[in-house]
Amino acid sequence: MTLEELKTGLEKIISELTLSGFDKIDPEIIEKLDKLLVASGELNMKEGKRLIENLSSVMKAIQKGKSKAGSGNLRLTALDFYVKKLSVGENIEDL
Repeated sequence: MTLEELKTGLEKIISELTLSGFDKIDPEIIEKLDKLLVASGELNMKEGKRLIENLSSVMKAIQKGKSKAGSGNLRLTALDFYVKKLSVGENIEDL
């Protein structure tokens, strides 16, 4: 997977989650995030991998009733910020 494909995949997921929220989590989104998590590791994107993993983990916790939507929103915002910085070509691994 290329960096551009990863970025596009993340943008789609962020858009979906922004529209649908965390009240009802689609397992397919978690599956997509987990695939992007692996790809981010292969691309040596340490910060991106951490942010994707955080979002995926909290979504799983929300499904199990162990976390709340607010935690998902916070992690989604952090990932969105990362992807926007990635889009303008900034070195964001140090953020």
